[in-house]
Formats: sequence, structure tokens, C-alpha cells
Amino acid sequence: MNANLRFSRRVLVKGAAALAGTLLFSPLRALAGASGQFAPDALERRQTLITSYRETIRRLQSRSRLPIIDVEHHWGGKIPLKDLIEKMDRNDVALTWLGANERNGSQSSVESCRQFPDRLVPTTIHGDGPRWHGKDLSVVQELDADVRSGRYFAMGEFEARHYVSSTNNRDIHMPIDSDSFHGVFKAAEATGVAFLLHHEAEDALLPELEKMLSLYPKANVVWCHVGRNRDPKTWTRFPSPEGVRTFIQKYPNLYFDVLQSGSRSVFPPTGAYESILYYGGKQAALMPEWVQLFDTFPDRFLIGSDINTGRWGNYDQVMYRFRTSILRVLAPETAEKIAFKNAWRLMSGEDWKS
Repeated sequence: MNANLRFSRRVLVKGAAALAGTLLFSPLRALAGASGQFAPDALERRQTLITSYRETIRRLQSRSRLPIIDVEHHWGGKIPLKDLIEKMDRNDVALTWLGANERNGSQSSVESCRQFPDRLVPTTIHGDGPRWHGKDLSVVQELDADVRSGRYFAMGEFEARHYVSSTNNRDIHMPIDSDSFHGVFKAAEATGVAFLLHHEAEDALLPELEKMLSLYPKANVVWCHVGRNRDPKTWTRFPSPEGVRTFIQKYPNLYFDVLQSGSRSVFPPTGAYESILYYGGKQAALMPEWVQLFDTFPDRFLIGSDINTGRWGNYDQVMYRFRTSILRVLAPETAEKIAFKNAWRLMSGEDWKS
């Protein structure tokens, strides 16, 4: 580890626990308050699964492996689940939040997870289909019922502003203060169940997010792909470590999953190198200012592979990058929290106990 990284860790990690502790909202309190909304049989099923998930993580720890919980996986059912499990095994991924697409519905995640109840976590649909983008409020009503049923440990990724990418042609904007998103935030706040958010960080679009984070301070929101800047001209407020720090300090209900792209990934419409996490080159190194941010606020970041059918072949590479370029250079306690403990707390409402 180079001197800059060691210095960053020493300087700021001392006050990290106290500062993060004062800012962090406890999902345990949220779930404890909402548990009465779950039927007794649903609570019993949840506890059975939690016990199974805990044993899986402990098995990896017993082999001196750092477990990962992947919170952002897009599952369409086109590939055998056993192939996913094989990839998870190769990369010491203990659990995957298995988000279903709109066409298959949330129930498909429950059914898929029954095949591997110690590895897969039931997760509602992603908000990325025609009903969602068509502002069909019936899909929000169905989502609300699903979340309140107690069968799901998380909600999927809901798209607000989304650019065209390598695997889809969606160039859309669903305002975060729309009726549809109000429904998602309300369900999250009422139950303590977290949801993932895709929102391109244009300066002009940040106020709508900040409005909703303020209106729903008990809704646990995971903003996906932190460490990305797809347009340096219009993304000036949020993407830098200092910008992220500002959001962390202002909104204790906001979490982030870390960008999966490598240092040389280019966003074609702007020609920008979209990852701002690393020094360039094949042997990418996490910049000291990001090490400093992660070590200062270790409770606010998670791992999300963002793997779908179109990116299926990237799984091993993405997980290798997370381990070698990020987790390996952080303080061990920080690495454990980002790799699995923070996701565990959000999905179970419990702090991880060794």
C-alpha cells in the first residue's frame, strides 16, 4: 500500500466511528417499529431465512474469506440459477439480492430464491420496465403490497434519470418527486425495507432527490454507482468525494453502492472516463480521497455488481475489481462493513454479530 493511502487512513479513521454513529439512521429501529405490519407467518419465514443467510456468511468467514453481499443484481430468468451460484462461489459472494424484472414480477424472485434459500435474497422488481416508465400507478400499488407482505428483504433499483447504456436504450426521466416515487418512498418508510435508486447526478436534477430525502427521512435509499461522473460539465456538485460527503452529512437515510466500472470505462455520448475512483492504467489504484471517504463513513457504502444478462460475462471481473482495487486497500473494519455488514443491517434490521 502506498504512503498516501496509509496517511489517509491514519488521519481520518480516528474520528470515523463517532461521526458516523451520530449520523447513521438505524434500520433496526425502523424494522422494529414496522414489524407489527408483517403477519406472524411472514416473520417466521424471514427469521428462518436470516438464520440460513447468517450460516452462509459464517462458513466463508471460517475459511478466512471476506464475504460479499451483492445488493444490485438484475435477474431475468434467462440463465440457470445454478450458473449464478457457481459465479458467487468462485468470488466468495455469500448472498445476492435477486431483483426481478417487471415482466416476471416480484413473486418470481421469491420462487427463485426457494431453490437456494441460503444464497439468494427475495427482492422486489426493479423499476425499469414499461409500466414503471409509463407512470402506471397500479405497479406502485402492487409494489406497496409486496413490501408490506414481509416476503421481501429489499426493493429493486428504480430508475429516475437514466441514460442509454451498453445494454439498454432507455433515455428517460421519471422525476423523483413524481407520484410513482412518492409511493416507493412511502413503502420504504413504512416498513424499513430499503430500495435502490438510479439517478444520473446532473446538477439540475439533484433538488428533486434532496426534496424527497427530506420528506421521507426514514426511507432507506441506496443511490447506485457512486464514484461515477458521466458528464463533467453538468455533474459538478455530487460526484467528487467532497460532494458525496456533503450528501452523507445532510441525509442520514442515504446509502450508496459503489460503481462497478473500471478506470478506463468511457461513456460514449460525452467521451468521459466515467469512473472517478481510480488512478488510470491497467493496475488501477483507489484514489486517497476515496479511501479517506470510505474510512470516515464506513456505514454508508455497499457492493452492487449491476450484473444483468447483457453483462453476465463481466461478473468475475467486477468482483475481482471490488476486492483488489477497493476492499483490499481499506481498513479491515471498513472493508467488512462495505462488503457485507451494511447490506446485512439493511436487509435484516440487525447489526452483524460474529
